[in-house]
Amino acid sequence: MAYGDPTKYSKGEVRRSGLALVQGGDAHDREVVNNWRNAHSYIINTFQATLRLYIKRNDGMDVVMAQRLKRLKTIVDKLATGRARDLSTMHDLAGCRLIFNSIGDLQEYRTQFHGTRAKHERVDEDRYDYIAHPKATGYRGIHEVYKYVASSGGGEKYNGLKIEIQFRTRTQHAWATAVEISDLLDGARIKFDQGANPKRERLFVLASEYLARVKEGTYGYCPDLTDAQLCAEMRGLENELGVIRTLDMARKSNTVIPQKKHIVLHFHMDELSAKGFSDAKQAMEFRDDVENVYPEDDIVYVSAASPRAIADAFRNYFRDAVDFVEYVKPALG
Repeated sequence: MAYGDPTKYSKGEVRRSGLALVQGGDAHDREVVNNWRNAHSYIINTFQATLRLYIKRNDGMDVVMAQRLKRLKTIVDKLATGRARDLSTMHDLAGCRLIFNSIGDLQEYRTQFHGTRAKHERVDEDRYDYIAHPKATGYRGIHEVYKYVASSGGGEKYNGLKIEIQFRTRTQHAWATAVEISDLLDGARIKFDQGANPKRERLFVLASEYLARVKEGTYGYCPDLTDAQLCAEMRGLENELGVIRTLDMARKSNTVIPQKKHIVLHFHMDELSAKGFSDAKQAMEFRDDVENVYPEDDIVYVSAASPRAIADAFRNYFRDAVDFVEYVKPALG
């Protein structure tokens, strides 16, 4: 399998090309950025093997896992908005997402995974524990960031590349998926554009609080609200905005996911397509070509053990907010 070569260009050149793409850049800048991004597929492959090993050790634990390389559109957006300043140090170009039935399963798995004999260096210092400390947006989940450390000579050139591991429960994932679908429909992003639509943002904060209490027996960002106050405010905002009703009516994609390990998802003109590949190199080359033709579209290369895992882990692409809508309906009366 061919990966990008992180030593092909200096980190200074990676940094400069990332910033150049914010202004449009040229073919060389795109080559530098894509090579740097694709180099991270090597560490995804290494980490996913270890993560799957710990899933197998917990036979009774139902875990959905998938992995992806960050979309070029998102990379450019992070640099343009200042959420990241340097492509060469961006910590989430590579990502693995694990989805659990409960917080208990999630924490038990993390404890076991932290005992791995692998030498990789964890560098997040618990800054991203959004279950213990929910974000103001209502987001809950745990992100861990690791620096790759090779266990053999063959991987040494990848030393220092970073990967983000996301841990969520199904409830937390249902909420996050609903937010992303609502963002697509609304045109403003709760995650990044706070204040653009305060009432919709508030409704999702309340929904997160409701789900934390009812589905997981804990609290979210608004622990001081009584249950009655929480549901009353949710009903008032939903009656005014119809956000959850819109999610309920949103057309769920019927896109068939190919029976391949490597998939490129392309959201274009309100339609989702999925193309499968047996080889990661072919998938990344196809993704790069599509990004060149459709720079404004959402295009992502993902991989997982099964089509179901891809559909579950990337439900926002499939406009699938069914779980979230069912979870919050009792609060709306």
